[in-house]
Amino acid sequence: MRRGIWGKVISFLAIVLFITINPITGHAGEGINSDDPPTTGFEDRDGDGWTTLDEEAKFLEKVSELSDRVTYEQIGNSGEGWPIYMAKVGYPEVPSDEEIADGRNVLIMGTPHGNEPAGREMTLKTLRNLAFSDDQETIDMLSKSTILFVPTPNPDGRQSNTRGNASGIDNNRDHLKLETPEIQVIAEMMNTFKPDITVDAHERPRDYGDPDVEMLWPRNLNVDEKLRDLNIEMVEDYLFPDVEEAGFTTGEYGTPPGSGSGSERILRNMGGLRHGLSLLIETPGKAEPNSRVDMHMATIESVLNFYQERYTDVVDVVTEAPKHKEKAGANQETFYLDGTHGWDEADWVALDPAPSGYLLDNEQAKDIDRHIRLFSLETENFEDNGGVYLSMEQPMMTVIPLLIDEGAPNHQIEGLALYDSTNPGSAENMKKQVEHFENQGDFDSDQAARTLKEHLTAIDRFEKQDDADKVAKHLTSLGKLLDHQYSDELLTETAFDNLRAYTDYLLEKWEVSI
Repeated sequence: MRRGIWGKVISFLAIVLFITINPITGHAGEGINSDDPPTTGFEDRDGDGWTTLDEEAKFLEKVSELSDRVTYEQIGNSGEGWPIYMAKVGYPEVPSDEEIADGRNVLIMGTPHGNEPAGREMTLKTLRNLAFSDDQETIDMLSKSTILFVPTPNPDGRQSNTRGNASGIDNNRDHLKLETPEIQVIAEMMNTFKPDITVDAHERPRDYGDPDVEMLWPRNLNVDEKLRDLNIEMVEDYLFPDVEEAGFTTGEYGTPPGSGSGSERILRNMGGLRHGLSLLIETPGKAEPNSRVDMHMATIESVLNFYQERYTDVVDVVTEAPKHKEKAGANQETFYLDGTHGWDEADWVALDPAPSGYLLDNEQAKDIDRHIRLFSLETENFEDNGGVYLSMEQPMMTVIPLLIDEGAPNHQIEGLALYDSTNPGSAENMKKQVEHFENQGDFDSDQAARTLKEHLTAIDRFEKQDDADKVAKHLTSLGKLLDHQYSDELLTETAFDNLRAYTDYLLEKWEVSI
């Protein structure tokens, strides 16, 4: 069995007893005071009562006072106004935010569902262990990577011991639309730091075990395949055997067609779509509290062992993944609007070829302003009417159709799918759109497509002359022609809907200019 960072440190089952009896003094005395490391409220009560939000804040404050390796800050508020904290651990001290963003980091997040508290206790204990460990491999890891902790991303739910936030919303179904204040905070943090690995700590409130610890990787079909392969290897070849050696049974989370899907709304999948390894941990919520925390501790210790041992491979795959997806977007490779990796392919819904990008009008662009910012989407703006073009040739193409394609189950708006990026939002580009549908067999005859292209050639000429009156007049005529062709069944509904929407977009653009 491998012995990594944590294999050389005292067993997590004895940590509490050890720190109570023997103050930890840190590696060569650097950055550590001689005071005893603090304990959590959960530890103080020997598992008979979870750490409170107030105790969490005091714990973070105390750890940061005693260890130069730790800082913490409030990164936002819940809907009810409770603070959301993020702690950072590095060596010999925590780098600046800019250095963390430009370097390497891991995110460990506890209790996104308020009635699943064991993972939160794990974040606090792991934070302390890293802050005061004098193990050289731990120090080496902290020297090259910052470990980020968000112990309580759903303080409303934790305060009331409910799954959702104060509005009753399941925060772990909001990682695409970003509607809740809590998940907007998490999205901001993930967009800034781009973690190499994201750990999402959950529990199964109605379960006693069998297995004890269930885990899962990103199953969204648009996750980079090399990244997913390494993610699966982490779980199957590292985490499962390590956790079993610690005395707990393990299993893969979820069964078709229920939990464990590829839904883009879930952090496990969004972590992969953001080009990092991502892990869901699920422990049995009816097991004894200390055991539940121990299960999480055994799992996170293995994650950090894996990160240390496979550091180069992790960095390589998360660095290359966004480049691979940008290239896939440029090549209009297949994009999946629905479906789950490893499940029935009959349920997959694909765009093949995928659009080259999407055209949005003023209001649509405004509607996804927060998504453009929190996913770092690259946009091309049009001065004439404020429209926006989102090309698929960019790293975060992984979320663009999911947000704005009318066929995506959780889309925010319905953008206009384009199949050529040449001068989008113009008659020239719309002519290429007609050619796309012609090549796809969406026209009943060559003549129907040719007639539309002839109209668009004339409109293109008037656009280049900046003759808004004639452009608008001919676009109105084009719209009537499309209506006539559709009523005569000369083109498919798919082609008609797209081309009619494009005509209306251009007409609005040029009528504003009149």
